[in-house]
Amino acid sequence: MKRFAVPIMILIASSCFAQTARDYYNEIYAVGGLDRIAASYVCFNEDLAVKTFFVFTENKYLRDYMISNRTFERLSKAQQAELKKDLLIFRGYDKGVPLATKDLLNADGSSWVSDNGMLDKKTPMRVRFSISWETLRYKRSVEVLNSDQTINSVVSAYGRCERVSPTIRQTGQ
Repeated sequence: MKRFAVPIMILIASSCFAQTARDYYNEIYAVGGLDRIAASYVCFNEDLAVKTFFVFTENKYLRDYMISNRTFERLSKAQQAELKKDLLIFRGYDKGVPLATKDLLNADGSSWVSDNGMLDKKTPMRVRFSISWETLRYKRSVEVLNSDQTINSVVSAYGRCERVSPTIRQTGQ
């Protein structure tokens, strides 16, 4: 029986450290560490094995806040023009670690789309985000583009978003 005690203890201990994306989110939320600009909604992939989540907000809230406290008028004309566009501001988290940059997606009909980026040295791509505001179900896609900007292929992920509770003030960068 003693020879089974060590393997059983290892299995029990390792299962205590298995975290889901929601566990990582709860941990960061509890200490107020979410990106304070982007944390209006939090979204989780429907595949529970995925350990990433993202937060986002509509820039109109930031713009309205800046107008109300008179900081908007202090911005350069170029910065004001950017803030007048309808954008979504995203911050992703991988196993609870914030990704290095925020992503900005521009309104594109009934969805939101990133600027084009490069998948590799020759392959352009962009990210498209669609959300049902009634159910908060989302589709997030990577569109791989041809050189003429037509879509070559699409890889999509689906999930659900929810409002970030204002109970704990978020102060992360």
